[in-house]
Amino acid sequence: MRKRTHSWLLLSALLTGTAGAADAPGPPVAVHLTPVATGLTAPIGVAAPADGSGRLFILDSAPGQGRIRVVDAAGKLLVAPYYVRAVSGGPRSEQGLLGLAFDPGFARNGTLYLTYTAAPGGAQLGAAPDQVLVRLRASHPAANVFAGSEQEVLRLPDYAWNHNGGGIAFGPDNYLYWGMGDGGRGGDPHGFAQDLWHKTVDGKRYHLLGKMLRLDVRTPTAAAAANQCGAGAGQPAQYSIPHDNPFAGAGDKCGEIWLYGLRNPWRWSFDRQTHDLVIGDVGQNAWEEIDFRAHGSTAGRDYGWRRCEGRHHYDPAGAGTDCPATTGTVAPVIELAHGPACSITGGYVYRGPVAALRGKYLYSDYCDGRIRIATPGASAWSHVMLDGTPTRNVSSFGEDTDGNVYVADMGTRTVYRFDGATAPAQAVPADQGAARSPDPP
Repeated sequence: MRKRTHSWLLLSALLTGTAGAADAPGPPVAVHLTPVATGLTAPIGVAAPADGSGRLFILDSAPGQGRIRVVDAAGKLLVAPYYVRAVSGGPRSEQGLLGLAFDPGFARNGTLYLTYTAAPGGAQLGAAPDQVLVRLRASHPAANVFAGSEQEVLRLPDYAWNHNGGGIAFGPDNYLYWGMGDGGRGGDPHGFAQDLWHKTVDGKRYHLLGKMLRLDVRTPTAAAAANQCGAGAGQPAQYSIPHDNPFAGAGDKCGEIWLYGLRNPWRWSFDRQTHDLVIGDVGQNAWEEIDFRAHGSTAGRDYGWRRCEGRHHYDPAGAGTDCPATTGTVAPVIELAHGPACSITGGYVYRGPVAALRGKYLYSDYCDGRIRIATPGASAWSHVMLDGTPTRNVSSFGEDTDGNVYVADMGTRTVYRFDGATAPAQAVPADQGAARSPDPP
């Protein structure tokens, strides 16, 4: 099937994330967004296995159901889904099938991991549907329809239906990282994102919300230590805590925690070249932010929520606090004031075949659908926007084994690939009517 290609010049200047001064536009760069999968229901994730197959796997959300769809090496979206699961919620609800990560040895062992919000009807650990991490083992890794075994790795309580995060990925250390939202409702009312231990609310015990978790999912635990919060002291678990996690040996802090102080880490990634971690964290009333952790820097850091929203004070208990100067928190490298933008979608540092994009960070916002291209710097990052893209409600980005970056858009029900151009083509205007974020206060 022929793919229609949309082209733009990278022309629009945006304000820097922190300084407030306008960036000067760089030389025009012709960029194409090539549709690779159309007619989806509500694409919410994109991933590719390192198995040489050239396949692309898409998380597609439907009411009460999550599906994984496959685009084969010939660029065809296969009719039969790879995998289907009953879940809570549906399109644009922040619930459902939320994360997909392939084990680095998938070609050999057929193992992949999923996160989702549990379907209604069963017992819940918290006030809202549980967040669940499962391990799938495909009997035939090359097959385009899953057949094999499934095993629950970790089930966590949740406080409300929203702010689930749910993104997962294997880091350069081959540990699995899992981004958790703060549990939902406005303003993190119980301070979950800052709490490093168990907290009981309305008789239910919560932990690990508002964090980035780091797990060894290849090594089970026979009897969990007291601070293996997802398992319970003395209980067996299908994962273990890496020995170099910042709170691995602490008696009163959950060992799974890698970073904390996150509101809703909606899409994050590792730079495949530098191994740096870049996180899109959805804001509350005024500011969206991109957070950064350099590879090899201190883990266990506080990224500010709910004391700070972006670089600005939020928590009423700390009136007058200057974030991050007097809080010891990590400042974002980019912040966006609310307006057309209201729900950030983190992306990837581009390392693919388009030379003009290499080393640039690609990201967006669900509400305005604009594609942003940032240039990493020492502290604040400068950024520009693509004009006239067809994207309306960008829900996620993905990367394949060649470094190509993909963008999933719920507004057009399409997944696109960033491609280069030998000559500028006519811009295709987009419907920029800003649908509201799926992330309410």
